[in-house]
Amino acid sequence: MAAKRSFCCGGWVCQKCAEERNANVEKEGFDEMFSNKCPLCRERLSVDCKEDGAMVLEHSNKGKAWAQFQIGFWCLYTTERKKHGLSFDEKKSRELIEQAADQGDPDALFWMAREYRDEEMSNMHYLRKAADLGIHLAQYDLALFYDKNNEKEKYLHYITLAASQGHSKSYTALGSLFIHAKCGLTQSLILAKHYAGKSLEDAYAVFNFSFASFLLRQERYEGIVDIPGHSPIPTFLFWGRRALEGDLPVEFKDIAIECISELENDIKSHCANCRKEAGCSSFKRCVRCLAAWYCGKECQVQHWKAGHKMDCVGK
Repeated sequence: MAAKRSFCCGGWVCQKCAEERNANVEKEGFDEMFSNKCPLCRERLSVDCKEDGAMVLEHSNKGKAWAQFQIGFWCLYTTERKKHGLSFDEKKSRELIEQAADQGDPDALFWMAREYRDEEMSNMHYLRKAADLGIHLAQYDLALFYDKNNEKEKYLHYITLAASQGHSKSYTALGSLFIHAKCGLTQSLILAKHYAGKSLEDAYAVFNFSFASFLLRQERYEGIVDIPGHSPIPTFLFWGRRALEGDLPVEFKDIAIECISELENDIKSHCANCRKEAGCSSFKRCVRCLAAWYCGKECQVQHWKAGHKMDCVGK
């Protein structure tokens, strides 16, 4: 869940709750006791970036790790430094971040891991600490490292942790693991579809989603995939084509093309309603889902009423 740090006290506030609270203020108004005050410490909320900078700097001077990292991070970028009214140079900024990392600040540890990306020992030292403190990007990077080194149990552990925090690429990875029964997992088409469905902006996840959906229906109806109202064909072709439009890895693109071509050749070989062979006849295709062929208008209407209207997936 998205959270926002309160610079007055350093505590975290749920972003959704903060937005709801602000909406209530605008709609109903709050008692003066709570208006424009931090919901955690009841201090007055800052009104601009420079006031934020002053608040965080005060905490940094007191040795608060989160504030040291925040000041150091801001000062590394000219626009952020000026916006928050700060004046530290790059050397001082890095010193502050290192101090925060030494105190175990998760964000500082992950920043240090990225700084030492070319030095494996230092990189792994900071990456493990950041991952174990809940930084999902560190968990994902660590999972990739263990996957590369064929340490499947550790890979599964960290990719699951990252996915539990909503990391999109980790959803894709978990979906693939469940569909192919890797890393000691038992194949679960339901979980494969679940995780792939959470990352449909990723072409590989889209393909896994289409494949898992098809296999689930095929399994449910004992291999029969053309029952009107229960056919997975339109859904599979819709998402399969969507995957091909995306940045699908080469090794899976060939598989996707082969599966889609094979299925398309099969469905256009006969009428979806009366099963008449196409032969030399001129069949017409459903223009909405492009996943059913008909020998005539009458068959198309009958098939639609029989259940294709529930299967048909738009472009």
